[in-house]
Amino acid sequence: MLVVVNPLAGAEGKAQIAWLKQQLKQQQLTATWFNTTGNFVADRDAITQAATAGVSVVVIGGDGTLHLVANAIAERDNTLALLPAGTGNDFARQFNYSKVQWRAAVFSDQVTSIDLGKVDGRWFVNVAGIGFNAHVMNNLGQTKRLGKLSYIYAGLMSLFTAKLIRYHGNAWPEHGMMLLLANGKHFGAGLTPAPMACLDDGLLELLWFTPQTHWQRVVLFVNMLLKRHMGMRNVHHDRIAELYIAQEGYDIEADGEIIGCTPATITCCRRALSIKKAPL
Repeated sequence: MLVVVNPLAGAEGKAQIAWLKQQLKQQQLTATWFNTTGNFVADRDAITQAATAGVSVVVIGGDGTLHLVANAIAERDNTLALLPAGTGNDFARQFNYSKVQWRAAVFSDQVTSIDLGKVDGRWFVNVAGIGFNAHVMNNLGQTKRLGKLSYIYAGLMSLFTAKLIRYHGNAWPEHGMMLLLANGKHFGAGLTPAPMACLDDGLLELLWFTPQTHWQRVVLFVNMLLKRHMGMRNVHHDRIAELYIAQEGYDIEADGEIIGCTPATITCCRRALSIKKAPL
């Protein structure tokens, strides 16, 4: 077993570490422990090297740590178990597991394979996009001390400062606020932009949000908080397996990280990651 830990995970991370160490001792099992450093490339390569064939990888952290590990073991003969300990834990939300169930999954024999998204050469597990979401992440660092409230605060501030972006697709309006490609349902510490998303259908949900005024942005944001945004006139939806974004110079955000810049090709890769499930 390889255990990948975000050392900044706080009290919840410490509790998960203590529980896992106790379980390993009781079951007389050994594990290799790896603390992330914040250097994505170095951490990814080190995890790939340590995760030899057949090794189970346990992630103690949030969406960023999960994103890192997925990039290290995607399409390899490893299974991933998650002990959520992040600020948002958006990927974990869609499983509706309790803490007891997540812990039970660590030693479970039940495994499911999920799709991953890919932005050029970089994998993502949950949601990727350009526009408003990238603007929020670029401004989030100043408010992270607020925990989950930091996402809402940064989002509210960005409603009035994020610039419109351009996207040419379908017969939709050309200018908008945000373009998302969703493998999972949630982002932004609990917002649900893609309630129809499925982790194993081989498709990404494409969502193009086109409010043109600050007031329209506020209305959309509130409706997204209430999970009532689908069907609004300025919310456009499609399902795709691959998308090329030709417009240049937009930051790309995925799983809570800025991972690159457009132009870029975004694809859905079927069953690229094996995840342990809680026993029934």
